[in-house]
This record gives sequence, structure tokens and C-alpha cells, in this order.
Amino acid sequence: MAVIGTIRKQSGLLIIIIGVALAAFILGDFMKGGPQGRDMNIAVVDDEEIPYAYFSQHVEKNTENTKTQQQKQTLTSEEVFRIRQQTYDQLVDEMILKKEYEELGLVVSPEELFDQLQGDNPHKYILQYFKDPNTNQYDPELVRNYIKQLDQMDQNNRNRWDDFVNAIKDDRMQTKYKDLISKAYFMPDTFLVKDFIDRKATAKVRLVGAKYNTISDTAVTVTDADMNKYYEEYKQNYEQPESRDIDYVIFDVKASSSDRQNIKKQVVEIFDDFKKADNVPLFIARESDERYDSTLYKEGQLPVRIDSLMFNSPVGTFIDPYVENNSWHMAKLVKIVFRPDSMKASHILIAYAGSRNAAQEITRIRVDAKAMADSLLNVVKADPEKLEQIAKQMSDDPSAKQNSGDLDWFADGQMVPQFNSAVFNTPVGGITIAESDFGFHIIKVTGKLNPIKKVRVGQLTINITPSQETYQNTFTNASEFQGKSTSLEAFDTLATSLGLNKRTAQRLQPMSDRIAGLDNPRSIIQWLYTDGIDVGSISQVYTLTEMYMVAAVTKVRKAGISPIDEIRESLEPLVKKELKGDIMINKMTEIAKNSKNLSQIASKLNSKIDTVPNLTFVTRNIAGFGNEANVLGKAFSMKTNVISKPVKGNNTGFFIVVDEETKPDLSGNTTLYEKQLLMNFVSKVNNNSYVKTLKENTEIIDNRILFY
Repeated sequence: MAVIGTIRKQSGLLIIIIGVALAAFILGDFMKGGPQGRDMNIAVVDDEEIPYAYFSQHVEKNTENTKTQQQKQTLTSEEVFRIRQQTYDQLVDEMILKKEYEELGLVVSPEELFDQLQGDNPHKYILQYFKDPNTNQYDPELVRNYIKQLDQMDQNNRNRWDDFVNAIKDDRMQTKYKDLISKAYFMPDTFLVKDFIDRKATAKVRLVGAKYNTISDTAVTVTDADMNKYYEEYKQNYEQPESRDIDYVIFDVKASSSDRQNIKKQVVEIFDDFKKADNVPLFIARESDERYDSTLYKEGQLPVRIDSLMFNSPVGTFIDPYVENNSWHMAKLVKIVFRPDSMKASHILIAYAGSRNAAQEITRIRVDAKAMADSLLNVVKADPEKLEQIAKQMSDDPSAKQNSGDLDWFADGQMVPQFNSAVFNTPVGGITIAESDFGFHIIKVTGKLNPIKKVRVGQLTINITPSQETYQNTFTNASEFQGKSTSLEAFDTLATSLGLNKRTAQRLQPMSDRIAGLDNPRSIIQWLYTDGIDVGSISQVYTLTEMYMVAAVTKVRKAGISPIDEIRESLEPLVKKELKGDIMINKMTEIAKNSKNLSQIASKLNSKIDTVPNLTFVTRNIAGFGNEANVLGKAFSMKTNVISKPVKGNNTGFFIVVDEETKPDLSGNTTLYEKQLLMNFVSKVNNNSYVKTLKENTEIIDNRILFY
């Protein structure tokens, strides 16, 4: 109701917007040479195309699977976007791996696939899904029976089986590929021994550190030459993806005082009709901005404003209209009942192919499930004590293996309606049957709490929403702002003069999907990456949820190493630290000339001697100093009992003395260490780290920004 109402209120404005958009679409295609001028591929992977239509089919399929798994009718725009991204990655990865498989000659032959499905050592997916419910062990007969019945199943179940088989083939191919990579691992003995020594050797070290931050900033002057030298040495650390920055302003569409007065008049008229309505659910469905709620509430669960009155009034009592949370509310007490707040039951679930959450191996059709359930109902009625035993052995509810079908206490209304009603209408100790989306339930009612008072209240809500006139006025204001914003300076000046809150979004990449304060901003990001858009470009007026938005491009970054001018501000403190390091090393060199030992050096540096008893070549951090790789390199390459020359570290200059170095024992073999290295390598392979490497070495043209 609320969405429809908003569309109805903006009908005139929508005609204008649609007309402009249609004209832009036609002109755009005309300028590009028509539809054939647009690349209809979502991506091109090493000259192999992924058509957008093919991509869309997979998106739709993954969307439906997600809805089924999450038990949702609809998904949010964020969820849909995420599915598109996952589908894209899936298809690109598949294409890259397919090429690898073809070049290597990897295949899954029909005989091999048969062996994976029905052989003596079948695939792990087969072992997982085709188990005897009584023994929980793999039963090959279940697989054979399922395959025999495929021709009798509906298309949906046949498609599920095809997807299942394809998943087995894909996994088998990937396993072969991973095995090839893993078996290619080799560490020459010389390298193995060297790596073993490097990682296992330890050193007892004394050091004196002089931190660079003890030197004042005024002692160093950063020149362009210093900046350029540092940049050339470290610029590889400043590689960046393509991105854009924008400033933007929002024009919120809020109901005016005139809108509120008009809505109040409508509410009065609706309330008069509400008091005369014979069919409350139908009236609410027609007039309310929220669906009719048939829930039976216990005291304390209704809104505070109406709870007490509804529980202390007769059926038919009305609540006069009142405003709360920017909506008008009114209500009528429809029903008073006395029901147990909680009930307890055990059940046996007999599912069938196509029922909700039915396991892959369940192939019985509904009529067979009904016959089986009726038969079990008679058995349980004759001996109710058998229900738990049968549930544990035969129920299609996975939890029955642990709880023998006992659902324990559950709140009234917690279960699906058919199950809930069956338990409510059956006395404690009674046996009944009910069908729900999950299948057939044979139910034994084992407990009910004493009945308490519950009420059903017809609640009608009218949202206080802006009128068409308010939408048009706000759109006009946004359009005037956009028209006068002929430059970044004009954009800023106008936003300030109008008291608009200018916001900033930085480093928006082509497939970003978030801008603070905006719902589903993909159209804005698509505009950002349209040909011709550059610094100073001002967007059109974008229509978003209850707001309009205008953006200005403030920065454009190209993919690659950042130009020095873009990162000069962040480089300056690093260059200063580098220069301070040079000053400190020179100072330490002079001190060393007139010092006999570490104690004298430490005294002249106003520092102290620190001891590291078990330094290793793979030590990440030195206590008090952090990550200092140069210290590790120096310590394991110098003689013992000698004071090193000053070592320039990340944040500190060091003098080092190695008092003792312990080499690992090589008398035993290094087989165990070699196995550890192999296991680490195989672990990386199994985590699909090779896919990232393959992508980095594949030419991929990504056209997603053209489509969504």
C-alpha cells in the first residue's frame, strides 16, 4: 500500500522522468549506433566471451536457490547485487579453469562419472546424501533407485539431479587439477637444508636502539629531490585500483504541514468507515499501509498505547486515531480467546519430493507419503509409546535422530499454522495428523500450559507521506540546484547558501555498492564511470527512496601506481622519517668511533642495552621496537661478540652484538620438516589460492559497470 501510494502520488512527476529517461536512452543508442554498438558481453576472458544473457540465466538460478535456502519470497537489492557479484566470479573462475583443464587434457570420462555415482568408492557428495535412515550409513541401492525413478519425476527434480551431477564432475576435475599442482612440489636438498637452518637457528642478542622520533621535525627539510627519490624507491607500494571521489547533497522529501492536514482529514473519514465495516480484515487490507495481522497477542505484547485498553474492553472496542512513528494508527478489538501460551508435542515427519527442505535423497511422491503417514498414524494410535522409536528410525526431520521427535515446549504460534492448529485442537495425550509445507506430521500432544487470555486486534496504519505536490516541489529545488552548479566552486557555494549538508564519498570503484545515506546507489556509480565524466562533472538529479540527490566529481584516480602529486601529503612524514634515520645513523657512526663497548654507546645515546634471548630469522616483532627486518638480517650474518656498524631500521637505528648463535642439529634427517613444508603448500592449493594467480595472469575485460 505504501509503495503503491507513493507511486500514485508521483504519477505526474514519473511521466516527466520516464520521458526524459526514454529520450536519453534512444539518443544514447543512436549515438552509439544502436543496440549493436553496445558490448553485450558481461566479460571477455582471454578472448572468450561471457554473454550477458548467459550471465543473467545463472543469476536467476542462483537467486532462486538463495530464496529457497533462506526461505524468502524476495531479496533485498544488496542481496541481489551480492548474488550478481558471486555469479560473475563463479563464471570467470569456471572459464579460466576450463581453459587450464583443456590445455592439460583433464577430463571426467563417462566411465569415471559412473564410478563416482555408483562405483565401490563413490564421490563424497553421494556418500553424504544417500544414507539409510535406519543405519545412517551409505546405501548404494538408494542411488540406483533414485536414478531409475528420474524419468517419473517432474522437471524441477530432474534439474536438481543434473546440477548435482555437474557439481560432482566439477569437484572431480578440480581435485585432479589440485593433485597435479600438489604433486609438482619439489624442494632441492640444498634449499631445504638452508631453509631449515634459517628458520630453526636462534641467537642471543644485545642491542642498543636510538629512535628517530627523538629528532625534531625542524631538524629536517624535505626537498623535491628527497620526495622523488623516496617515491622512485617505494612507488611499487602505492599501486591503486581505479576509483572516483564525489561530493553530494541530498534533498529529503518530507510531508509538509499541508500534507499532514490533508492526511488527517483522510484518516478521520477512514475511521468513520472503519467503525461501520463488517469485514475488518478486508477493510484493513484495502485501506491500511500495513498488512492485516491475525496474531493472537497476550498482555504486554501490543503497543503500549493500546495494550491495557484492549485487554480490559469488550470485543468491538475501537481505538481512536493517534500519531506514532510518523504514522496514523487506529484499532478495533476483534476477538478474545483463552489459549495455552506454550504447548509440547512429538512428531514423525514424512516428507516427499518437492516438500519444503526435503533432502535430496527423498524421492517418494505426495500420494506415497500420505499412504505411509496414514499407516504410521494407525500404528501410533494403537501404541502411542512407539512414536519416539519410529521417529528416530524413520522421521525425515533431521533432529529426530537426536531428540526422537520430541519438539519440547514451543510458544503458541511458533510452529507452522497447520501444525500449531493440530496441536491446539488435540488434547494432551492425543494422536493426530497434519500436512504442512514440510510434509505429513504424525503428532502426539504431550503438554499444554493453562490457558491465558489473548486478543486479536485489527490495527490499521496510514503513513504520513509527502504528496505529489511536495515531491514535485522538492524535485524542482533539486533541479534548480543542479542547473546552477556549473562547477565545483558553484556546487560548494550553492550548498552552503542553501544550508545543505554536503557529504563526501571517496574511492568509489566500478563495482562499489555503498554510499553513506543512500539506498542502492549503483546508478550513480554507473554514471561516475560513463565516458566523458571527469573532475568537475555534475550529475543529473537522481531519484532515490524518499529523496533526490545531486553529485559532483572531485577526484578521478586511474588504475596503476599513484602519481606522486596524489600521495605527496602521505609521503611527506615517511620521507621525514627516512631523513631522520640518515641523521641518526650519522650520529651513531661518530659515537662508535670513540666508544669501546655497548655500555658507552648506550650512555652517549641516552639509551639502554636490550637483550633478546631467542631471536630467530622469522621473528615478527622485537619487544619495544616492532618489526625490524634489517636487525634480523644483520644478526644472522655477523660474527659473535662483535659490535655491528649502525643498522638503519624502520623506526630506530641499532647497534647489535650477537653473544651466541645456535645452529639446528642436522645429524637427524629433515624429512619431517620437508613434510611440513609440503603440507603448507598443499593447504594453500586446497584453499584455491592458485585461482587468484591464474586470474592475475589472465586478460579479463570486465563490463559489469555497463549492465548493473
